[in-house]
Amino acid sequence: MMTATITAHSHCWRLSRDPAQVRHARGQAREALSRWGLGEHADLAELIVSELATNAIRHGHGAVRVCVSYARRHLRVEVHDDAAGRPARQQAALDYESGRGLALLDGLIGLHGGRRGVANDTTGYGKTVYVMICLSADPAGDSVTGASAA
Repeated sequence: MMTATITAHSHCWRLSRDPAQVRHARGQAREALSRWGLGEHADLAELIVSELATNAIRHGHGAVRVCVSYARRHLRVEVHDDAAGRPARQQAALDYESGRGLALLDGLIGLHGGRRGVANDTTGYGKTVYVMICLSADPAGDSVTGASAA
């Protein structure tokens, strides 16, 4: 009997509520994907991390926790904050400088296949907003072993 092994990579970190931390989050995502041999997808991961982290810092409460993971050709970005509110897609006017992030993410999901969602925090206040998309190729093939966490 043949058993399949699965690669699972993950990298998580915390951000303060300072908007400048979004730049740090993008760098962490790029570094993680490069380390996993997925550097060609780093721009996409940076964009997703940037949008979700910006929303959490602007509209959330408490510390922000970001996790980027990859398994079975799926990239998942999760951002947790302690606010109870849920992200809502807006119709931004042409002269607005913000309000397009979720529409942008939904467009990326449409291009790559995947989903966006919100999970309640089961241990306290808050929620985790996530985006999962399918990446076109697994550079190491389907059969990979082990897990990497930084």
